[in-house]
Amino acid sequence: MSIEALSDPAMPAGRRPWLDLRAVWRWHFYAGLFCIPFIVWLSLTGALYLFKPQVEALIDRPYDTLTITGPWASASDQARAGVAAVPGGVLNAYELPKGPDSATRVIVGRGTEQFRVYIHPQTLAILKVVSEDDRLMRIVFRLHGELMMGDKGSFVVEMAASWAIVMILTGLYLWWPRQADGLAGVLYPRLGRGGRTFWRDLHAVVGLWVSFFALFLLLSGLPWSKNWGAYFKEIRQITGTAVAKQDWTTGRSGELAERLAMNGGAAAGGEHAGHHGHAPAAP
Repeated sequence: MSIEALSDPAMPAGRRPWLDLRAVWRWHFYAGLFCIPFIVWLSLTGALYLFKPQVEALIDRPYDTLTITGPWASASDQARAGVAAVPGGVLNAYELPKGPDSATRVIVGRGTEQFRVYIHPQTLAILKVVSEDDRLMRIVFRLHGELMMGDKGSFVVEMAASWAIVMILTGLYLWWPRQADGLAGVLYPRLGRGGRTFWRDLHAVVGLWVSFFALFLLLSGLPWSKNWGAYFKEIRQITGTAVAKQDWTTGRSGELAERLAMNGGAAAGGEHAGHHGHAPAAP
């Protein structure tokens, strides 16, 4: 049976195959209707996140132009000063200073929370203590990956990305040339046709050229989501390609569980340990 017969409206509905052009077009339309608002949101927040180094450098500029008149304290003393600034905290990471006049950054964990402590490398004065979850680019990251809704938001983003894949694949199916006489309308739009043909060509051809890049972005981002990421981790375990410690988290609950394990397994503050954003005041 030819592809034209599959979409022939004269064919009785009972004999028409399920996967005809009309059915594919409906899948394409409804998938786009659902996922395009999310795709726009992900594009905007993802584009902003690309400038993370520049934005954070601008925010941290006051802590990278310190007056230092003598030798620095040892790294261990700086780390101890950072941990002491967060009661009940444990050392998670020590960041090397960005320059000779920069504050030292120490990441201190407490339960499911993490704090970034800025320390004067000479005097060991605590310059600033901020929750990692309150930092601007961290908020952008969570807006991008989970809509600030935790695992539920991650599931919504994951579902939107999955439907975007459906939209792209059905669009490629509809684009596939079946009666084309040349490359016009297939690889480049027929600009002189005007009307409906012009807009159809513009949509199909532009969609073709961006589809492979969009698929790459979607497929490379889904391993960070809650369900796709869990399945991908399991596949890595089965195939023996996983490192000894999985090198990324999936979903908000996975991130908090990793923090809790890193910080000794006991959430500080009991039942209120999940309330974030309350950094201790710097001395």
